[in-house]
Amino acid sequence: MKYKIKVNIVGGAIFLILSMILWYLIPSQIPINGDAVITSRSLPKLIVLLMFFSSLFIFVSDLIKVMRKQPVQEVEVKLAEEGRAVVVCLLLIAYAFLLNIIGFMFASIIYCYSMLAFFKSKNWKYYLIVTVICVAVTYIFKNILLVQLP
Repeated sequence: MKYKIKVNIVGGAIFLILSMILWYLIPSQIPINGDAVITSRSLPKLIVLLMFFSSLFIFVSDLIKVMRKQPVQEVEVKLAEEGRAVVVCLLLIAYAFLLNIIGFMFASIIYCYSMLAFFKSKNWKYYLIVTVICVAVTYIFKNILLVQLP
């Protein structure tokens, strides 16, 4: 099944909504220490404002083009191909949930194995390399850099 999507309208709407969500999340996620004019929230708020106004501009300009019956950029989306991207996103979400349950090393190994299996990799060396890298990263961060991993 194929769909045609007006890129700037859909993208503009998505990033408008995302920028509004981020604007309201910034106060709860970034604490302020002191009473200065420029705080730790200043740069994130500036970036979110830039994202909001650029998304608004793209969204409104393409809406005006559509109302005037002028051509706008469209992309044809094939659901069969995009379904693979959805599966990869779902695997990433599962990885994020597994991090706190079973820890960084095991969650990372399971995630990498599932990605290799999803892309039908049958080379055992890739699985070995992934395991060695996950164990090495865990060791380096916990024992050498003294960084607490989930």
